[in-house]
Amino acid sequence: MTALLLPAALFLAALLTVLGVPVALVGAWQVDRPKLALTAWFAALVLGGGCAVASVVAAVAAAGEGRPGSWAAWLWAWVGVAGAIAVVGLVSGLSGPMADAERWSLRRLAPIATERLDRGTFTLVRFAHPAPVAIAVPGRRPEIMVSDSLESLLSRGQLQAVLAHEYAHLRGRHGVLMRLAELNAACLPFLPAADRLRRATRLLIELAADDVAARQVGAEQLATALEALADEGGAPGAAERAVRLRGHSQQELPRGLPAALQV
Repeated sequence: MTALLLPAALFLAALLTVLGVPVALVGAWQVDRPKLALTAWFAALVLGGGCAVASVVAAVAAAGEGRPGSWAAWLWAWVGVAGAIAVVGLVSGLSGPMADAERWSLRRLAPIATERLDRGTFTLVRFAHPAPVAIAVPGRRPEIMVSDSLESLLSRGQLQAVLAHEYAHLRGRHGVLMRLAELNAACLPFLPAADRLRRATRLLIELAADDVAARQVGAEQLATALEALADEGGAPGAAERAVRLRGHSQQELPRGLPAALQV
């Protein structure tokens, strides 16, 4: 069975990563350091996936060498390759419908767009809607969509804070991270860690974007904007995020907004 030593060790490393990291990544520090927490979560995802792939590659290599236990290595290799093909097929089958659903939901807003402003790095789209809404739309031509109700609800400074938050989503490629977490959860529905990654990603990208916006416009502007949205029921968790922003022991002086975000 010597042929299985390296593949088994790599598979064990993948298993320990998948099961152990979610246990290690607990505590309030994630709320205080969301960017670091995101990095740790996705580093664990890459490490676990890399070890699993390396285990299959090592099994194929060991089987080809004809060492003792090579039949077991061949079995391991075939199971691993079959699993990889199944995962690729599942990802291919799910990514398209997910993207289509997102495009469809955004396409519903296109007919009620009232203004499109080219801001260089993104397009600011104003649209008529009864709910106070701001949406970052990633892609080759990124957009930030803002409803007229949101502009009526917020002051100029608060609106700029919301724009800074949405722009941070675009700059941080948070849409990609959320898509990866969703696909991971869909491929591994039997693993609690996959669902924890999805839920953690959904929260942490919001907190990370809050921190970027707070550094640009000030925590108070963003906190009051979040409170206004919470009062309107337009942003789940907004009130808690406002409390978090005000609870920072050291609040930096605003660095100022990029010109593209000025309104």
